[in-house]
Amino acid sequence: MDFNPTTMKTLNIFILLLATIFAVPGMGQTNSNKNTSLQEALNHVETTEWLDLSKQTFEKLPDSLFLLTNLKYLDLSYTQLKELSPRIGNLKQLRYLVLSYNELKDIPEEITQLRLLQSLYLDHNPELDVAAAIHLLNDIPSLRMLSLAGDNIRTIPNELGKLRTLEILELSENDFSMLPATMVEMESLKVLYINNNAYLNFKDNLKVLSKIKNLNELHIEYDGIDEIPKEISELKSVEYLFLVGNNIFQLPPEIGEMKNLRFLDMSDNPLPPIYNESLAPQINIRFRRKYRD
Repeated sequence: MDFNPTTMKTLNIFILLLATIFAVPGMGQTNSNKNTSLQEALNHVETTEWLDLSKQTFEKLPDSLFLLTNLKYLDLSYTQLKELSPRIGNLKQLRYLVLSYNELKDIPEEITQLRLLQSLYLDHNPELDVAAAIHLLNDIPSLRMLSLAGDNIRTIPNELGKLRTLEILELSENDFSMLPATMVEMESLKVLYINNNAYLNFKDNLKVLSKIKNLNELHIEYDGIDEIPKEISELKSVEYLFLVGNNIFQLPPEIGEMKNLRFLDMSDNPLPPIYNESLAPQINIRFRRKYRD
């Protein structure tokens, strides 16, 4: 099966993050608690932990949903949701909440009551007040993954740096050019996606990126980059670098100074597949071409 790059990116991050859910004791042990019907879930109020209501229409969520106080996984994506009820705070066992592709403008303060929440998808809510949302998320101590892709972000709020428990951050499909300097405070951040952003200034952001001390995997894909700046050598902690689908013609020698770099994906760039052992013998470089010349 041939996946396009966007599908592969989404699939990879989903698999990675879903693993955090199944790591929770009790999750994934039985299929009997996985429901796609609210009514069916309500028939098992005490035991329902998994509810997928995606692609069902709920401009406003029914009050009965919040009786499912043992829910750990809730998917409300593609539901035309315009308002998230403050009663979301009743679902105190939630680890994974998907609100993607809706019409949300804000999230209620009660979301801070979800003290066990690990993964939150707020992506593709183009009218979302991102600054207000991030302010609230600072009070969720267990949050490890956050997606803000496709939220029409032109300026990233400085408060993002306060999300110090985050390990995975998805910022793709937005319109910002610069990352806030406060991101250097995100000591737990390991994986960062900034794909499909034509405004991103890669060179000028390397100073911030290089100071995120545990950043292990970086995706700068389909951003229209035409060269890799020599400052790339400053990314000392990065082991996996994805520069897929840009307009890069050559690799600078400074790539070899990235001592921890293990894998570099240069697929779908106009770069000849020539691997120079003297450049970076420790790096596995992928040169796959999407189209043949």
